Amino acid sequence: MNYFRITSLVLLLAMLSALSGCSAKKEKAEQQQPHQQKISSASKTVEKSVEAPAHAVITASPQDEADAAILKKNVLEQIKKGDFSSIYKQASAGFREVGPEEQFTGLWELQLKQTGAFKEAKEVSHNVRPQDKFLIYIYHLQYEKLKKELFLTFGRSKSGKMELTGINQKEIR
Repeated sequence: MNYFRITSLVLLLAMLSALSGCSAKKEKAEQQQPHQQKISSASKTVEKSVEAPAHAVITASPQDEADAAILKKNVLEQIKKGDFSSIYKQASAGFREVGPEEQFTGLWELQLKQTGAFKEAKEVSHNVRPQDKFLIYIYHLQYEKLKKELFLTFGRSKSGKMELTGINQKEIR
């Protein structure tokens, strides 16, 4: 049974790494290609390459920030309570496609055995992903036995609902 849990953990982490790796490659490729802006005049169209300034910062709308604030508070409370099933059920459809609920909850329960109980979370930064305007919040989490960095990603579904679209952790050394 332990072998199955460890194998499941490794598979889920590999899938999450692959997903974040794909988006990082896509983001890097998009940043390297200049943005094209079309300008029309009476009878002809002129294409002109326009690059965003390196210092440009993309911000979320106040409504997105407010909706995400509610969700991130709920997710952190659910982590503290060990209610991983609720996190999974409330996440986006794309999030749930990565794997079944049992695998998700099993991985978190296995992690808690290794890290000890969740103690506290401190938000250290947040930003907006340029390609899809998803909000990414970064926390330093303190567990009984070690510290981890937690990444919570929130985005709007096609129906307009703000949802958890990603949750990743890495050990802080």
